[in-house]
Amino acid sequence: SIPGTHDTMTYHLDSRVLQCQNWNLTVQMEAGLRYFDIRARVKGNRLHIYHGKQNTGFTFKQVLLQMFEFLDKHPSEMIIMRLKKEGAPVGRDSYSFEAAFNYARLQDKDTKDGAKKHVALYTDGREPIPTLGQLRSKIFILQDFKCAKGTTYGLTWDGPQMVLEDNFAIQGERRLATKWAAVDMALNRANQGPLKNDRLYVTHNSAAIGVLPIQAAAGVLNKVQVGMNYRTGEWLDAHIDDKTSMRTGVVIFDFPGKKLIGSVLAWNKHVGAKLQL
Repeated sequence: SIPGTHDTMTYHLDSRVLQCQNWNLTVQMEAGLRYFDIRARVKGNRLHIYHGKQNTGFTFKQVLLQMFEFLDKHPSEMIIMRLKKEGAPVGRDSYSFEAAFNYARLQDKDTKDGAKKHVALYTDGREPIPTLGQLRSKIFILQDFKCAKGTTYGLTWDGPQMVLEDNFAIQGERRLATKWAAVDMALNRANQGPLKNDRLYVTHNSAAIGVLPIQAAAGVLNKVQVGMNYRTGEWLDAHIDDKTSMRTGVVIFDFPGKKLIGSVLAWNKHVGAKLQL
């Protein structure tokens, strides 16, 4: 049961349409979040973090250095990173997305040593998905970009090993109930699936098209439309002690608070103890 953030690096954007987080990356990690949505485009042959066409002002190098620092301080922890190609190169670049990624991983003097130590490659989808124990002090990549020769560096995004809910286009704030129905179904599916490491369950609480990210998270219309964060928190707390409860999978939020993060993490403690009986 892993909490995470959608469009992780948007906390400095001055746009209600594009901003999805309030906390910087270090604060997010220290708060207990372990999944991060990193979206990049090639600019000047390097990866820069974008939300759509908007540059967030951060580079992939900065993301990696902060993650390496966190894992060096907390070697028993792990990180899941969705790395998404957010669009075509900005300007006339010679590097492909894969080449720019590999530059950061293998050549950049500031990141290559940390990448060798902390980036866990997952190159064969026929192998079981690594356990959290196997990934301690590592970054596990969910690969949301294609490579010329079909090379894989991580688990394929929305591939056969992923059970994904990402119903983000709800077409209006009055249809938040539709989004909740998708989240509720996904959480129950993750909770009822077999305890095998051949599938990764991923649920997005976020929504954007037809509603602002903050409205989807916190609710709108004088609380007539309840936000996804409150609904998900209620679900987590209501079902944690069910006899058949097992896990939530990766649960991804916009603007999560500490209580909500804690409600996801609590499943690991209580459900883990239950499964040892």
